[in-house]
Amino acid sequence: MKKLLVDIGLDYNFLLLGIVSQEKPHRLVWLINRQLGSSFKHDDELQLYNNETPTASFLKYQFADEMNHLDLTLIENKDQINYLIPELRAVDYFLMIKGALNFLDVPYFINSLKPTESVQLITEIDHQKLKSKQNLIF
Repeated sequence: MKKLLVDIGLDYNFLLLGIVSQEKPHRLVWLINRQLGSSFKHDDELQLYNNETPTASFLKYQFADEMNHLDLTLIENKDQINYLIPELRAVDYFLMIKGALNFLDVPYFINSLKPTESVQLITEIDHQKLKSKQNLIF
C-alpha cells in the first residue's frame, strides 16, 4: 500500500516582536493604545491543547489597522504556569503583525513603541528559529 504525506503549509508570514514589561496585559494595552493612537481590544483567549484537553490559556488583544492594512495581535507569553514560547521565558508579551509587511518601516515602528511607559525592551524576533513556533499559528 502506498502512503501519501500531506504537507500542510502553515502560514508563518508575520513579523514578531518581543516585549519585556512587568505591566498587567490590560494596562500595557492601554499604554500602547495611548502611545500609538491604536485601539487594541480584548479578543478570545489563545488556548493550547494536549489531546483535546486545554492545557494553557493566554490573553490576546487585537487591532486592525485598516489604513496601513495591518493586523496586530498582542499575546501574553505566560499564563499561571505555562509559557506560549518556552524558549523565550524572558519575554513577557509578543506583538504579532500580519498584512502589508512590505510597507511597514519596522525600525520606525519599534522606535515608536520604545517610549511607551513600562516597556523595558522591545525587539524583533526571528520566529522561524523558534522550536515552538507552531504555538503562534491561530
